[in-house]
Amino acid sequence: MNRYVLVLLAFVSIVSGCAVKHKDYGRWCEILPEDSDYFYAVGGPSPTRQAANDNARSEMGKFISVTVDSEIERVVVDSGDEIDQNTIDQLRVRSKETLEYLSIAAVKNKDEGYLALARMPRRPLNEIMESLRFEWRPPSTGEIVRSVLAPGWGQLKKKQVRKGLSILSSQVVLLGSTLIFNSLKTSAHDDYLLARTDGVRRAYRDDEENYQRLMTGSLVGLGAVYLYNLIDVSTADKKVPIRDKSVSVGFNYPDIRLVYRFP
Repeated sequence: MNRYVLVLLAFVSIVSGCAVKHKDYGRWCEILPEDSDYFYAVGGPSPTRQAANDNARSEMGKFISVTVDSEIERVVVDSGDEIDQNTIDQLRVRSKETLEYLSIAAVKNKDEGYLALARMPRRPLNEIMESLRFEWRPPSTGEIVRSVLAPGWGQLKKKQVRKGLSILSSQVVLLGSTLIFNSLKTSAHDDYLLARTDGVRRAYRDDEENYQRLMTGSLVGLGAVYLYNLIDVSTADKKVPIRDKSVSVGFNYPDIRLVYRFP
């Protein structure tokens, strides 16, 4: 009897673990990504697999349409400015084109018919939504000059902290290495001049040549990083707010909710 009780408890624990680690969509327990990189929509029940797939695509299209209209209204409220109809029409066309990224993640054949789970990455639609609040502009002459004088400044200004700090630290390390190797080369040359035997002179000469090669390598690295910094700053556009009154660009879609639960 105890054996059956233990088996029952183990079974209950396994089922409970599945309920905790998985998202439950009605009677369909499906493992879905937890990083919020995708939108999901459910189609069906339908008599055929293709009909369920088409229905899921249609549901995703409805969601995109509502999302775009809601974001347009939110931007108008935040900025207090109207958006011309031509811009709105272009945004709607571009948003519909994001359905090219849609894929059918899974299909189930239930008693009521086929159920399809559609998946689409968030990024293409988010980029379109960002175009309502931000635009990309080339860097100004002043920004390029400041980046020439202080490598890494332009990246830090664009909030590319990791890249900016990498460029800045690389410049510091390579410049410091160049100065150190130059000092060691000079010291080796002085010792070469003061040496009294040929063997000692050859040793100091070899040291001087080695330090010269290391200094040359540091200079080449320094120039490469500096050139990369200049190209990156002068060719990469920066994202700036279109309207000063725009307060944020967080696409949480608070009033739009997809129902993933199957009947």
